[in-house]
Amino acid sequence: MIYIVGLITGVLNGLFASGAGQILVFYLIYIIKQETHISRAASVSVLSISSIFALFGYSKIVDFEITKIIILVIVSIIGGVIGSKIMKKIPADILNIVSGVIIISLTVYRFFSNGGSL
Repeated sequence: MIYIVGLITGVLNGLFASGAGQILVFYLIYIIKQETHISRAASVSVLSISSIFALFGYSKIVDFEITKIIILVIVSIIGGVIGSKIMKKIPADILNIVSGVIIISLTVYRFFSNGGSL
């Protein structure tokens, strides 16, 4: 299961720059009018570096199983490469729509899974 989670995480990150990257992507595309594919690539780059630094912060308060982390990193890298190659072939408007649908779906899921509170 860890391999599947790592692969999906990598693909989604490479393809949609999901999660916190959505804020950065929204800003780059809609506020400063950057091209969609460049914005997503920039977001992944920025978040990759910030995630490395966040890992050091989390390591002080969370006990990581290093073997699982290494497996997730390797599989996520593979997924990220696959996702970024797929992303280059998808038109920008389709990327933005699919990305928006995923974020809305996750928000609705989160809302209802918490009994109606975010």
